[in-house]
Amino acid sequence: MAIWTIKPEEKKSLTERNHLYKDENHVIIETGWRWGEFTIETEDDEPPVLEMGVDLYNCDYDVELVETIDSCWDDVDMEECDEETKEWLEEFFNDGNDWLELEDNGWTQTDSEMIVNCGLIIEDKDGNVVAGSEVEDDEDEDYEEEYE
Repeated sequence: MAIWTIKPEEKKSLTERNHLYKDENHVIIETGWRWGEFTIETEDDEPPVLEMGVDLYNCDYDVELVETIDSCWDDVDMEECDEETKEWLEEFFNDGNDWLELEDNGWTQTDSEMIVNCGLIIEDKDGNVVAGSEVEDDEDEDYEEEYE
């Protein structure tokens, strides 16, 4: 068993989606993050295999959020809400309320997703990069130095 640190290779590439329900209404709150860091556990000493577009909260590994940094957009998807609920939600958010306060108003959060829209940098417990563009860059530098 091993613990790894994972980070996106590019800024503004983490999309968090939180699903909330009330009666027959479903709202999705989407937040874009500039940066983030997670820990991930593998059953052996091999780094995790994750592809662009992975939902970290629903992948084949045990993933924990360490931090997200600097939200850069928010979006509220109300397509699966009736007209009365849409109006209420618009007023709720226009009054400066945060989506976390929806639970105080009878909404229930059921699912969360954390989508990575780029490659990942994977570090071992000592902070050594074992996968991601930083590894490839180092190999390119070695090649250039050897043949110059």
